[in-house]
Amino acid sequence: MGKETPSYCEICGAPIKGPGHRIRVEGAEVLVCDRCYEKYGGKKPGTFSIMPTGRQPRRTERPVSRPKPQPKPQHERPLVTEEIVEDYAERVYQAIQKSGKSYEELSHEVGLSVNDLRAIAHGYREPTIKEARKLEKYFRIKLIESGTEEPIEEKRTLPRDYEPTLGDIANIRIKKREK
Repeated sequence: MGKETPSYCEICGAPIKGPGHRIRVEGAEVLVCDRCYEKYGGKKPGTFSIMPTGRQPRRTERPVSRPKPQPKPQHERPLVTEEIVEDYAERVYQAIQKSGKSYEELSHEVGLSVNDLRAIAHGYREPTIKEARKLEKYFRIKLIESGTEEPIEEKRTLPRDYEPTLGDIANIRIKKREK
C-alpha cells in the first residue's frame, strides 16, 4: 500500500488524522476533523449553521449609564425675522433695466440661473433669503426687511364666577407633575 493523500476538514480546513467523521450540516454530508466533530457532531441535523447569522452575542454586563447633559439656560432675546419686501419684483426689474445688461450676463455675475432671475424680476416667484442677499449685494438694493418681535407672554385671568371643571383639575395635576 502506498502513502494516502491526507484529507482536509470541510469546515475548518485542517488536515484530518485518521478516517475523520461524516456529519450533516444544512442538509449536506461533510467530512470533518475531530475538533469540528466535537463542536458540530452532536447537534441535530439541520438545526445549526456554520455561517454567521449576524446576531450579536448577548451582553452580560450592564451598559454604563452616562449622566444626561443639563440643558443650557436660554436667554430671552427678541425674535428677529427676515422678510422679503412686497415690491421685490419691481425693485429687481428696475435694477436690471438700469444695468443695461441681458439676463444671461447678469445670471453669471449674480450667481442665479436665467430662469430664476426672470421669475423673480417678473414676480412669478418670491426669492429665497439667500437669493435676495445675492441680488441686494450685486444691485445694491434693499430686498430684505428685518423685524424684531418681542416674545409675547400671555397672562390668563379667570373671571370671578369661574368654577373649575374636572378637566381643568386634571390639567392642573398634570402640570404639577411636570415640575
